[in-house]
Amino acid sequence: MGIRIIHQQNLVTVTEPFTPRDGASVQFVANLELHKHNLMYTPGRKKKQEMQPDFSVEFSVGAFRTLAKTGNNTLKEFAKKCQGNKQVAFVDLSLTIDAPMHQCIYSMLNYAGEETLKPLFMQARVIELMWLQQNSFILANTLQPKYVKSDYDKERIIFARDYLLTHMDSPPTLIQLAAIAGINEFKLKRGFKEVFNQTVFGYLANVRLDMAKTALRQKQKPVTQIAFELGYASLQHFSMAFKKKFGVSPVKFN
Repeated sequence: MGIRIIHQQNLVTVTEPFTPRDGASVQFVANLELHKHNLMYTPGRKKKQEMQPDFSVEFSVGAFRTLAKTGNNTLKEFAKKCQGNKQVAFVDLSLTIDAPMHQCIYSMLNYAGEETLKPLFMQARVIELMWLQQNSFILANTLQPKYVKSDYDKERIIFARDYLLTHMDSPPTLIQLAAIAGINEFKLKRGFKEVFNQTVFGYLANVRLDMAKTALRQKQKPVTQIAFELGYASLQHFSMAFKKKFGVSPVKFN
């Protein structure tokens, strides 16, 4: 039984003693650059995958089956396939990492709380990740794309997201971002919501606040500095947004 979390080949944490039987394991795999994720059952020696992950959550088969019992039918059916000598993927083509999944992974990679509480925090995030995996599968199979109909469109939407995150201290307007990404404003607005399940600036707001929470936990910078580095026009605006999301003002957060 056990679960371990790995980022860029480095162990992040082991939430439980990890002793995969005969080398077999189930992995949540994600490539953060390509914005793709999947679940893989791998018997013994690892085989070639559709994508090379830079983030993974690796389960012993027993631990995954225990977790899958609380999931929906798609996860339970996948758990039944996790046996024998055949590698099995949850989906044939990897799914897109949307905003909630990105934020969940970010919180795992930037944990700044007490070390004694880290395993419990990570276990909670792993459960959330599996719920998001199921939800991602359901959305991919029930919603037909209306606005992002080509690989080029999707690549432009992802480029816009990446540009936004690297300029969050002074973000462009929607019109400017559309011009930078090389698509029209309507397609950017609708396509972003379709791919990431959030509006452009709703996505930015959530990422900013998650980063602020991490910075506050580290206690290395004053609240005002954190607010301005993340692009907030005023401390009051930052405080109101932070309290609305987390239920406590940033000065009282610990």
